[in-house]
Amino acid sequence: QQNLHKYCIFLCTAFRYIKQGDMIMNVMRFTQRATIVALSAATYTYNVHATNFIIFQPDDMRFYEDWSPPAHLPWPWDNDVYPGEEYPMYSNLPWINKLRNNGMTMNNAYTSSPKCGTSRYSTITGRYPTRSSLLRETSWRHGTNPANAILPKTKLEDIDDIKDGNDCSHGNIAQVFRKNGYATGMVGKWHLTDTDGLNIEEIRSKIISCGFDKVEAMWPENMFRRWDGIEHNMEYVTYKAIEFIEDHADKDDDWFLYVNPTVPHPASDVATAIEVDCRVTIDGDYSVEGTADYMPTGWSIEGMTKEFGDDCVAYRNTVKERAGDGSLTRKDHSADLGSIWVDDSVGAIYKALNRTNQLEDTVILFQLDRGTAEKSTLWEGGIRIPQFIHYPNGNLPDTFDGLVSTIDIGPSMLDIAGILYDPIDPDSLYEMDGKSWWDAVDTSGAWNDRCLFFEILDDRALRCGCDKYMLLSSDSRELKNAVSYGWSGFEADQTEVLVDLCDDTGLYLDANPSRSSPEAVNIAAKQPDKISTYSALMKCHLNKTGAREATTVAPLYDECRLD
Repeated sequence: QQNLHKYCIFLCTAFRYIKQGDMIMNVMRFTQRATIVALSAATYTYNVHATNFIIFQPDDMRFYEDWSPPAHLPWPWDNDVYPGEEYPMYSNLPWINKLRNNGMTMNNAYTSSPKCGTSRYSTITGRYPTRSSLLRETSWRHGTNPANAILPKTKLEDIDDIKDGNDCSHGNIAQVFRKNGYATGMVGKWHLTDTDGLNIEEIRSKIISCGFDKVEAMWPENMFRRWDGIEHNMEYVTYKAIEFIEDHADKDDDWFLYVNPTVPHPASDVATAIEVDCRVTIDGDYSVEGTADYMPTGWSIEGMTKEFGDDCVAYRNTVKERAGDGSLTRKDHSADLGSIWVDDSVGAIYKALNRTNQLEDTVILFQLDRGTAEKSTLWEGGIRIPQFIHYPNGNLPDTFDGLVSTIDIGPSMLDIAGILYDPIDPDSLYEMDGKSWWDAVDTSGAWNDRCLFFEILDDRALRCGCDKYMLLSSDSRELKNAVSYGWSGFEADQTEVLVDLCDDTGLYLDANPSRSSPEAVNIAAKQPDKISTYSALMKCHLNKTGAREATTVAPLYDECRLD
């Protein structure tokens, strides 16, 4: 039924390709896809072409318990090490919940790496962070194995003397979209370019060279570095996102937009940022009277400022009112302010899509960049994330229980676009670690026993079904956590860990303060056969993602599997 639905939607939307401007390209694209439909109509196997794509990825946002089964934190709920890190129960964020309630929730979604930059690398490339050309070059030259999966080295950079080393000019989905006729844009935090010695415009030019036609309201990295004094500004980010959407609606373009809110990352306190004039931006100060760029009011955004006469102060007062309890710790209060600010941005973008008649055939993927319970570690609270896909024309199920990762976003988006197997420019495609879930989401039990891998620094983990295996360095935070708390089966010199994440019925053990965490019990000593199996599987992953002879040998991308 879904495949028939996809076929029917294709027939309704195909003629959008024949339009003014890029006539030859679009007639060619239509002819290719029409031919494929004619050949496969009898079995209805053709994937519908979605017109537009948005990846919406806030920075360090809370994981709300009602969004998807949250990870059970391994430390005590009344701990004094990670105070306040238990999950807020209810999100009370109407626009994000609208995406979730009217879309598909990934019940077992993970980031491949629990750090904002490494996570973003896997999202935009469909590859594990250790695939980074910059990291492979460094690891190869220094003989580091396993590679140190760390943020400064997981950038989109071209390294000419490394095999498959063109992360910027070739190996990312923005390049694939652009080379196949899509307009591409990025707003918000980037974090994927080496910014040393570069000013804003030079950084913008580098990002454009990595596949983006438009780069606006761009924060190169966290604000506590060279960009100190520049605060969060969700109105400006949202305004530029909507400007992109409206501009390409007028041109009837297909497009891809990467939206990266900077909030509520604590590099700049949201409670402080929300008091700053919204006309003060990363690109300049528009609040100074008598200057050419002077704006008497703030950014005009339906769903945010427009209802208040474009007055940012009046609008932001409502954010503070909705955040409520000022007696919370400043960290928690800023997190609440940031969540509401992000939700309003989602709502404004949703309204813009609806207003321009693009909502129905736009895929919106919303996710957190990492688990918020424990940044930079491989505990479930660090790598498990909420992820929703809103696509009205896609006829998606409400939920999918299979194991998915940020590495699957690229293949899935390109598959829905009809590019993965039918590109206009075949040379635009490149190998990825992830795979498309597009044809799996309708199949009960699909991907439940799949194996996913996770990386941070020189620590590694994998999850296969209910089993989670960790290979930790002797000085890893995870191992120090476990030993200091005296968790069962953990020793300071024991670097292999095996835990069972499910109950007796095979259901994931989510957050519940009335029971102990499954990650607090290492069963490695009781399961030598499983340890042998998973150790070999991890060796496979390390071999494939290691630097190898980086200048002469291309990386291997075939999947490491139990079978």
